[in-house]
Amino acid sequence: MDKISLIMVLHGHQPVGNYDKVFALATRVCYRPVVELLGQYPDFHFGLHFSGPLLGWLEQNDPELLDLLAAMVDRGQVEMLSGGYYEPLLSSIPARDALGQLAMMTDYLQRRFGQRPQGFWLAERVWEPGLPAKLAPAGLGYTLVDDTHLYYAGLPPRAMFGHSLTEREGHLLALLPTNKELRYTIPFQEPQATLDFMRRALDEHGPTCATYGDDCEKFGLWPRTQELVFGRGWLRRFVEAVLANGDWLATSRPGQWVAENKPAGRVYLPTASYEEMGEWSLPAEAGQALAQAVEELRAEGRYEAFRRFIRGGVWDNFLVKYRPSNIMHKRMLRISQKVAQSGDPIARDHLYQAQCNCAYWHGMFGGLYLGHLRQAVHQQLIAAEAICDAAQAPGGACDVADLDLDGAPEVALANRHLDLLIHPAYGGSASVLNLRGPACNLADVLTRQPEAYHRHLWEPHDDQGQGQGGDEVKSIHDVVRFKQPDLPQRVVYDWYQRACFQDHLLAPKADWQSYQRPDYGEWGDLIDQPFELVEHGQDGGRTFCLLRRVSAVFAPGGPFPLSVEKRYSLGPGPELRLSYWLRAAADAPAMRLAVELNLTMLAHDDPQRFIELADGRIWSPGQTAQATGVEWLRLVNKPQDYAVTISPGPAAEAWLFPVETVSQSEDGLELTYQGSSLSFLWPVPAGAGLCKFELTLKIA
Repeated sequence: MDKISLIMVLHGHQPVGNYDKVFALATRVCYRPVVELLGQYPDFHFGLHFSGPLLGWLEQNDPELLDLLAAMVDRGQVEMLSGGYYEPLLSSIPARDALGQLAMMTDYLQRRFGQRPQGFWLAERVWEPGLPAKLAPAGLGYTLVDDTHLYYAGLPPRAMFGHSLTEREGHLLALLPTNKELRYTIPFQEPQATLDFMRRALDEHGPTCATYGDDCEKFGLWPRTQELVFGRGWLRRFVEAVLANGDWLATSRPGQWVAENKPAGRVYLPTASYEEMGEWSLPAEAGQALAQAVEELRAEGRYEAFRRFIRGGVWDNFLVKYRPSNIMHKRMLRISQKVAQSGDPIARDHLYQAQCNCAYWHGMFGGLYLGHLRQAVHQQLIAAEAICDAAQAPGGACDVADLDLDGAPEVALANRHLDLLIHPAYGGSASVLNLRGPACNLADVLTRQPEAYHRHLWEPHDDQGQGQGGDEVKSIHDVVRFKQPDLPQRVVYDWYQRACFQDHLLAPKADWQSYQRPDYGEWGDLIDQPFELVEHGQDGGRTFCLLRRVSAVFAPGGPFPLSVEKRYSLGPGPELRLSYWLRAAADAPAMRLAVELNLTMLAHDDPQRFIELADGRIWSPGQTAQATGVEWLRLVNKPQDYAVTISPGPAAEAWLFPVETVSQSEDGLELTYQGSSLSFLWPVPAGAGLCKFELTLKIA
């Protein structure tokens, strides 16, 4: 009798920088029980991809699990897939790094499991048409894409079965399209739903294959799935049901299928990822519009007819949507060039770790919104660059170039202790403030901005993740939960991109308590408007740049002419000095200059991370506070073993508040600490003429 094959590929991944306790939990409730259970059924064949960070953790903490996998590989039950070792998006990194990461994973799998991979896992199914040529030297014959990719190519539902070939510059690659219906029924519906789907596919399309490729974490780590998959025995019942129908249903390893069966034809796919990624990558307003259009078409029963003509954005849009993502990405590209020139293998490994995709974007999981993941990227970039810059002159370096590829030059000041990236075109602010010793970017604070899913804050929602009667477990894509009940009242959107050394002009009676909201009352345009780069270079043991802006004070009765000069001076040693010269018109009113630093200490309530004032007071990074006459204060981070003393000259008033976002995770919508806004304020008397102010940062 003719059979249809189920190709099941499970993908397990934990990002670089994730907490050890998360690796341990995921292994205990998901990875180990899944592998152990499937290992009891040698006739159930499947593919498996574990990312490099996960494999490395298992080698150190649970090598017996890898030994079990090796036995399953040896008996022909499991096929291990290659991929970029540290789970990069292969299309978003240089070809030399993509091939290096694939080789690193392929070599590891061959050593550990005695099997050379035939295909690779495509992280987040982010596809670009040039990939077959870009990755051809890796010698891998197939990958998994989404059925969405084929729909976007205009293909009908029957094309979502079997496998097809694509090429670029004559380099062939086989494509197995994963089926969305399977991804939403496994494991959230009874096994019979999958059997029914496979039976229909056999009746309609004959002896072909249907591919399921998705996160292993759905089998025990996602909310409520541990009870479903193991407590209620879903996975065992599923495997036994598939095997019990062996007269018409087979399981196959992906490489085995591609090797033994003819392709359905040749296809050329557009740049794409899975359907949800297309929505997430759009600007918030466009994402909401797309979601609404899809909901309306579904309600009218017309969605499937129009599905191949409806699409969202591409992954690269995240580099526009989130400025910190673009900063990390462009620094990664620049440091990749340095690593390639140096050839240092340790620097290369740090670079590869920094290419782990999770912190560069945001969808259903925390991703970019998780500060410890972003810091992990910065940590690896700092480590790689420090190795490449080991021969740098003691006085440091000053580079001027379009380093973030926005069409305007930036200034990079660096020495062995500290480096920063200054944007003259954006208020002369600094988006990077790296402490090279502890390897952290103090300026890594995410802007509070609208998200398409914020619409759920004001809609009725299912906060349990279950259907009527409490028996049905829903996919996280179908559930809205609030982790804090007052989230709608906590949403605040910024009008500027947060960075360090951002300059406000405020009324004399500006309110420090309302300063954290966008309507605090701004009298200047210094925050987001361009400064002229007047001078830059080296001066003895220092590197410096001088910026100037001719502007105005936009106070009642104005505007009143104003000119501002701003000088960054780095060194000697671990010291940064920022000097201001303000010259206001004789008829200008009294005002206040507030210099804002958005700084991250990674936790808002950790007693080991705090701000110490000269008068002995201690502030938590998560509190809203104010102090006058501040001569110095110190940021103390004991877990990362650093302290930064900030001294205003003359003594200043200091304002502090936490920068918190409402973001989406697998556990629901939640308030997330991104960093702390710390501002220093000085009075500027009416008609004062020339005024000078300074901030000095010293790292210990």
